[in-house]
Formats: sequence, structure tokens, C-alpha cells
Amino acid sequence: MSVAVLERESSPPDAPGIGGRLLDAISWCLQVFTGLTTQLFPAWALDRFCRIRDGQPSSPGERLVWSLALFALSGAVNLAFFVPLMAIYVAVALQTSGTLQGQNPLAQLVMSVPDFALLGVALMKLRGKADYRGDFARYGRVVRFRAMLWRTVFRLLGTAVVLGVSLLPLSALLLAFPALVPQESVLTDTVSDKRTWLRRTLTRAFAVVAGLVVLLSLLAVSVELVTRLPLPEKGSFAVVARFFTPAPGSLFVMTRTEKEREEKIAAMPPAVREFMKTPLNEKLPPAMIEHWPFVVLAMYGFDLVILLSIGKVPLAYNLRNVRVRWKTNLMTAVAFMAVIGLLVFLLAFVNGMNNLTQNSGVPGNVFVLSDGSTDELFSNLGTEEVDNVERVVVEQDEKGRRLPEPIRVMTMDRDGKAVPLASRETYYAINQPVPNSNPPKRRFLQLRSVEDAPVAAAVHNVQLYPGGRWFGAAGVDDKGRIQCVLGEGVAGTLGEDSGKKRIAPGDTFTLGDMPWVVAGVMKSEGTTFGSEIWVKRFSLIYKPFGKERYTTLVMRTDRDTLAASRAMAWHVTNRYTRTKLKAYAEPDYYAELTKANNFFLTAIVIVCVVMAIGGVFGMMTTMFASIAQRIRDIGVLRLLGFKRWQVTVSFLLESLTVAVIGGALGCFLAWLLADGKSSVSTLSAGGGGPGGKSFALTIDVDAQVMAMGMLFTLVMGRLGGLVPALSAMRMNVLDTLR
Repeated sequence: MSVAVLERESSPPDAPGIGGRLLDAISWCLQVFTGLTTQLFPAWALDRFCRIRDGQPSSPGERLVWSLALFALSGAVNLAFFVPLMAIYVAVALQTSGTLQGQNPLAQLVMSVPDFALLGVALMKLRGKADYRGDFARYGRVVRFRAMLWRTVFRLLGTAVVLGVSLLPLSALLLAFPALVPQESVLTDTVSDKRTWLRRTLTRAFAVVAGLVVLLSLLAVSVELVTRLPLPEKGSFAVVARFFTPAPGSLFVMTRTEKEREEKIAAMPPAVREFMKTPLNEKLPPAMIEHWPFVVLAMYGFDLVILLSIGKVPLAYNLRNVRVRWKTNLMTAVAFMAVIGLLVFLLAFVNGMNNLTQNSGVPGNVFVLSDGSTDELFSNLGTEEVDNVERVVVEQDEKGRRLPEPIRVMTMDRDGKAVPLASRETYYAINQPVPNSNPPKRRFLQLRSVEDAPVAAAVHNVQLYPGGRWFGAAGVDDKGRIQCVLGEGVAGTLGEDSGKKRIAPGDTFTLGDMPWVVAGVMKSEGTTFGSEIWVKRFSLIYKPFGKERYTTLVMRTDRDTLAASRAMAWHVTNRYTRTKLKAYAEPDYYAELTKANNFFLTAIVIVCVVMAIGGVFGMMTTMFASIAQRIRDIGVLRLLGFKRWQVTVSFLLESLTVAVIGGALGCFLAWLLADGKSSVSTLSAGGGGPGGKSFALTIDVDAQVMAMGMLFTLVMGRLGGLVPALSAMRMNVLDTLR
């Protein structure tokens, strides 16, 4: 017998040959591709078709035919699925922007609503399906895997939503709780099981309305309370609230350019146009924007009062347990203290930066640089350019409308002559070796040479401490030493070189291999001038330091208002034709520098959120351990008549107690160690370019920073205690007593 005959007789009768294996490989690839490209809702619609071949054996050729049929049918069903969605997208895009070019976020959002709704239906319908054992087994595995991924995503999103909702006031959530669990009621002790469908529906609706009423009432009372508190007009963290409350037009009117959006909004009816253009933060009460941390804290405070008044909560039992388990609770509180202490310190640093930049800008001043400059360090202005700008007169606003009165540069009287309040200045950053340093070190000192000291002092609203005086017109004293006045920060820096807290008038130092004498110290705390040395502009300054031309012109408008300075700055930047210049209202210039503060604030939030995750899990571990040791206690509480929600609230209040103790200690520690301390940092140049200014700031742990720290504490405590409290609520009474 030949070898071929033996092999043929020994091989299984159903084993495909090389051609069959090739056809199977093509079928499997085609099914995998179909499973990846078929939307889950069409996949559910194809379920009945796939069941036709469920468990039916086929040859490789038949399997390929069925795979091709599935691929073609999937394409047809996908097309029928996408056509209505694309019709929705096109209709919304044409209605909002009038074009199909570019992306339209609003149209995408509207289209995604039915898309995700059908996806949810498909995930429910496909549960336990797509388990095909015949020709479509490979396709079914891919569909099941995709459905599993989407269910995981929805579970994570659902968890995030639940955690977000859990941060709302507990009283409002408990009043709305019967909408989900009709057997639990906060307002009544007993709930009848024999109720009609209409009555159950009305009960659920009433629960939702009651929760909303309480939520809005808490918000209104808290806003009114915060409005009456003696807080500053501007809040340190208002930028967060403004970010989340933009103008509706920026969200709902989608165009390719900002100009097209403005034109589209301008064509709307007056009432709609006003609504679209006005930011939401301007329509809300100022307290909700400027001091929103206080509003949220006040809501939590009133919420606690309501919780303790609407029903029995075993608060004494939980407080006693905090004392009994003091070691574990102390460790958790220490973790909270570390996180909140670091958060408060970093927020106080940002608060000091904001205070510094806000105090440096005079509302009526115009800050003029050469065109294209992002900072004083890179500006270059000639004498002729400065002379012409000082005489500018603004007669029209940005839209070409005539102003009621022209805007000019303010003047001051000197010896019977009108002198413009326009300070011509040159800014330097000097790299100087630190005296007596080992190993040798270097540092930057900021130098500002001014043409006229009294004019510069009047423009910048700067005064000297008693015993000081401005440098004379010559710029040097009778010994040939360069006269200067110092900011408080740099006076302390130079004082450290000679072992003093701060150098005073009459003291000397060396800069640029030249002797300098201090004529006075400026009252500059809380401004960027605190880190500067002011000196007369003359040849002994600009020749050795290599900058003879002006860098900056600062002018005071005659109206001395922010609106006037902005109008003049826009005129100088856009209408002034003698030379190209870049002008800012001085507060706006320093606001550009504070953009680095916002980036720093974002980085702080990210770091603290990462640390807070550890604190939340630590709280969860503590509370789970506590509940595990008190399962019988929970059963006894239920037998004594305490409802599920009362047990939940009691354990949640226990976690909040531990968190508040740790958070309060962290705030106190940060205030004790950091408040009022000085720090040196750098403001980035406007426009994102290089350069910037070094400055000495005061770390300010004020009430706003404290409120933010305590709010972060409550959020961590709520999230850390929520899951253990819910687990205690779900326990069966009989199981707890075994």
C-alpha cells in the first residue's frame, strides 16, 4: 500500500485541506472585521439572522458564503442606522452655522443623543446574546467583547455621576430618595404598600420636586448670607466659576471664526441676542461667582441643620465610636491634615501672586511698549516716539463713535508749567554675583531708570518711607555715588549681604562695579515695584548696562478710569499711525502676566486631586473596617426603629467628623507656618513670550483660601464615606444579628 493511501486513510474525514483552511481564514477575518465595524444597535438587529446558523456545521465554502452575506447585511443595516443620524447632524449644522464645512460641536452633541440612547438599548438587549456556536462564532465573540467594553465604560460613567450627585446637600437627596426607593420616606414613618400606579407615580414626582425645592432654597439662603458677609469685592477663585459660566453664544452658536459668530448673533432678535452675548456669570448673583466656596460651605452648614431637625440620627452613637476608635481615626485625620495643609499653602501662594498683580496696576494708567514686545525687557522706544505719544488725544471709541469728551494725558503743575503725567522708563535685568557667597552664586536684580522721579512717583502712586527722599536731577551725590530708591523686597535682599534685615537710606552697595547709595525705600509691599531698584536715567546707567533707549512709557489719563485707559490703549495700538506701538491698560497688562497664575492653579488642583484620591481611599478603608466591626450594632439600630437613610446619614456624618478635624488642623498648620511669609517668584511675560519679572510676594492665607481648604475637606470626606455608608444601608436586619 502506498504512503499516500496510508495518509488518506489515517486523516480525519472532516479535516479541511489547505484550500479549506484558507477559506476559513478568510471567513474569520471577514467576521472579525464585521464585528468591529457593526454598531451595537444594528448588531442586535442582526441577532435573529445570526441564529439561523447557530450550531449548524458547514463546509469552509458555505461558511465563507454566510460570512459574506453577514458582511453585506451588516453594511446595509449600518447604513440604515447612520442615515437618520446624519440627517439630524446636517439639519442642526445648517440651522446653527449655515454650512457643513468644519466641525459643528452642537450638531455632534444633538446627533449623539439618539446614538447613545440606541447604544443603551442595544447593551440591554444583547445581554446574554451574541453567543453563537455555528458559522458566526467569531463574529459573536467580537460583538460580545465590544459590548463588555461599553458596559464597563457606562458603569464607570455611572459611578462618576453618582459620586457627583452625592456631593449635593444630603437633605435634598434624601427628600428625592423615594423617587428611586418608594419604601423609604423621610417625611413619614410608614409607607403603605397598597397604592395604585398613579399614586406611586405622583409620590415619585413629589419626591423629585421636594428635593429640588430644598436644593434651590439652600442655594438662595446661602447666597444671601454670603452677600452680607464682609468679604472683598473680588474673589480669589472666581476664575473657576467664570470658566464654567461662559456666554451661551460661545456654546450654542457654532461657526468657523469668531467674526462669523458675532455676525450670526447680531442677526438674532434683540432679546435672544442679548442672552447669547451676555456671559452667564454676569447674570448670576455676584456672590455665586466671586465667593462660590463660601456659598457651598454655607449650603453644607444649613444642610446639616436640616438633617438634624427632620429626623432621628444616632449622632451620639457615632461620636462615641470616634472616641473609641481614636487611633485609627487619628491616622486618617493626619492624612487629611497633610493633604489639606499642602493645598492651603499652594493656594495661598497663588493668592499672593494675584494680590501682587492686582495691586500693581493703576486703573487710569496706559502701559506703552514697542510693537511686537511681550515684556518691558524686549521693548525699544525712541525719544521722538515717546514725545508724540504723550500728546495723543482720543476722540472716538473702538467702533468709531465720538466720545462725549476727548481723552488726554493728565498733567501736573510744576513751577507754573503743565507737565504731562507720563513716565519715560528703561527696564533692566542685571546679573550680579552674590557677595560673600561660597560657592560663588549669581542673581538677577531688576533696575528701572526713570527720566523724572516725581512724575514717575505720581504716575505709579508710589511713596517713600519717612527718612527717605527721591534722587536728585544729577543722579549722584556729592561723593559721586549713584543715588537710588529701593523696593521693600530688594531692600531685604541687599540687606542680607551685610547682615541686616533691610538696608536703609544712607547705606551703600555695589552694582556693576559702581558704588550706589540708598536715598529712600518705597512703600511697595504687595506690588511688583517691591523687587525693583529705581534710579535716574543718565549715562552712568545706560552705558555700562547696554540699553540707552526707553523700554516703557506709562501715562495717566485725565479721567483716571479703567475705561479711559482702555480706550487710549486701543487708540494707540490700532489708530496711532506715526509708529507701530503696543499699548495696554495697566491692569490688563498685569492681568496678562497672571495667566501663569491660572496655569499654576490648574497644576495645584491636579496634584491635590491625586493626593485626595489617596485620602478618599484611606477614609473608605477606615469606615469599612469600622462598619465590619459594628455589624451587630447596625442591626440593633434598625430594630430600635432607625431607618436605612438614618443609618446612612449617621455613618456619613462620622466620616465627615474625622475629615473636618483633619482638614481644620491642616488649615491651621498652613496659616501658622506660611501666612505672611515672603517668597520670590517670576511672572511670565505677556503673550506667552520669554522674559518676565522676578518679584517678592507675601503668602496670604486669608479666609478665601481657608474656605477652599475646608470645602476640599468636605468633598473628600463625603466621597470617602459614601460607599461604606451605602453598604451599611443595604445590610439585612436578620443577617446583621447572626
